[in-house]
Parts: sequence; C-alpha cells; structure tokens
Amino acid sequence: MKYELYADVWFATNCSMDCLALWLCTKLMKQSCKRGRIFLSGVIGTAFALACFFIMRSYICYVITVHLVINPLMVFLCFRSRNVKEFFMQYVFTYLSVISLGGILEFSRGVWRGGIGYWITVVVAVVFILVTEKVRNTWKRQKDTVVEVLILLEERQVRTKGFIDTGNLLKDPLVNRPVHIIKERLLEPELEEGKLLIRLIPYHSLGKEHGLLETVTLKGMYILQGEVSVYLENPVFGIAREKLFQGDKYDVILNGVCMEH
Repeated sequence: MKYELYADVWFATNCSMDCLALWLCTKLMKQSCKRGRIFLSGVIGTAFALACFFIMRSYICYVITVHLVINPLMVFLCFRSRNVKEFFMQYVFTYLSVISLGGILEFSRGVWRGGIGYWITVVVAVVFILVTEKVRNTWKRQKDTVVEVLILLEERQVRTKGFIDTGNLLKDPLVNRPVHIIKERLLEPELEEGKLLIRLIPYHSLGKEHGLLETVTLKGMYILQGEVSVYLENPVFGIAREKLFQGDKYDVILNGVCMEH
C-alpha cells in the first residue's frame, strides 16, 4: 500500500496542532508567553520533525527522536523553564493538549472529509477546554474563600470554618478594628455566664440603612488557609443569628481585610 504525503499540508496541520497545544498549556498553567514565541516554537518543532521524517529511514528512530528530543526542545524554547520540575509540568500539559487535539483530528476525519470540519472541531474543543478551565478557576476561588478558623477564648478554643467576605468592610469605630461576624451559638456558654463584654456599634447594610450590632472582643484568632497562617490579636466579632449564614458551610464571616495583615 502506498501513501502520498503532502509536505505543506502535513506541516500546516502539525504546526497548528503544536501551536494550539503550547497555547493551551499556557492557559492551563497560567503562564504568560508571547504569541510570537509560541508560534516560533511550533514552527521550529514542526520543521525539525518534518526534516527527521525525510532523513531517517527507521520509523521507530523517528518517533523516539520526535518525542524525546524535538518536542522537549520545542517546549523549552517556548517556556524557557526555570527548573526541571517546571519543565516536566509544562511538558506533561503540552502532551495532554496534543493528545486531546489528536483525538479531535481523528474524529473529524471520520465525520467530515473536508478541512472545514476539522477546524470546526478544533475550535469547539478549544472553547470547551477554556470554558472548563474557567469553571475550575471559579470553583477554586470559591473554595479558597472558605478557610479554617481557630478562635481563642479565655477558657477554651473553637475550631470552625470561616468565609472571607470581601464585601464586609465593617469597622469598630471605638478601637478602629475590622469586625467579623460569628454565629451566636458558638459563644453561648460565655454569653450565658456573662463572661463577654457586649458593646453596640452602628452599621448599615442592604435593606437597613441604620442599625446597631452587638459585638464582643475575643482573645485571639488564627486564620488557616493552606500553608498560610494569620494570627489576629483581640479580634472584634459581631454576634449574628443563623439566617445570615449559608447552612453549615461556615460559622464565621471574616472581614475582607483580614488576610492583608
């Protein structure tokens, strides 16, 4: 069986695949890279691969050279990796993108014979990957706003979850400190025994232009977000009812400036 190879079509197809894979890798790894460098790296990688295809008589040697020499060089030229770990991750993400795009290419060949169908499937795939990345980033941001909180009282500690609310910028005008919101039930023992001094501070919110909020000053609080730990001494908490919170996802609404300390 004989095959006819059109070098220009082969080059254009593979170059576009390589450039798309490198571009998708920059999006997935959130690394900035100039489009010109992505394009140049794709052209160089494809040109070397095409040259090896015509020069090498052994197909196995050609495949090994492409996967172990040319493609790693293309990734390095594009990203200029700072260390081995970073290069490995870039190489893996690029290959995942290549595999995905390669599957699309084979699918489009089976469904559409013309070149337009191939490019339609490529565009759909790229849009799907970008939308998936957007959803993942949104979910990650929401996840990052819920943190572990360790509240220090005089005789006990309370470990719970807190929600970092960037819209909560309430301050105690007396001590000029940010005010956090806590569920009343977390402080019930101390409140019932009169161990906490309650003060009233003015506030306004949506639907309520003027109001007074019961607040207490506690011994301390640790905010634990991954490997980051923030300690706040004598934090001010506003006491609120359950209706301000979304079920049992968290028991504390942290002031938006708490992570800036």
